[in-house]
Amino acid sequence: MSIKDEYPEIIKQRIKDDGLDDTPDYWETSPTIKCEIELFTRNLQETIDFLDNDCTAEQLSWMAEVFEEISAKLQSWDFVDALKRTADRFPQESQKYSIFQKIEYAIGQLDDDVYQQRFPLKND
Repeated sequence: MSIKDEYPEIIKQRIKDDGLDDTPDYWETSPTIKCEIELFTRNLQETIDFLDNDCTAEQLSWMAEVFEEISAKLQSWDFVDALKRTADRFPQESQKYSIFQKIEYAIGQLDDDVYQQRFPLKND
């Protein structure tokens, strides 16, 4: 199955779980959150293709809640760039849900060596 087919089911479960995210350790123990992160980290190219071609504004807003966790596992500027392109397609939702700020948090999860691929340290 593809992300396009699987993600709507995960979102349905997240909606059913509404209110549980206020409980202690929900984010660490939720099977739905774990499935969501696993879905987007199993194949980088599939995730990028989904973001570039199939992701809706609603899906992006749900996904934004786990950008950091996905980024920490993928360790990829290509993922970050795809997030930015997708957020650009949905300016109203991106503003409403602080998507660009969450993308910055995702960048913060990149290891130093990955980060420095784009922003090398300057030798004085």
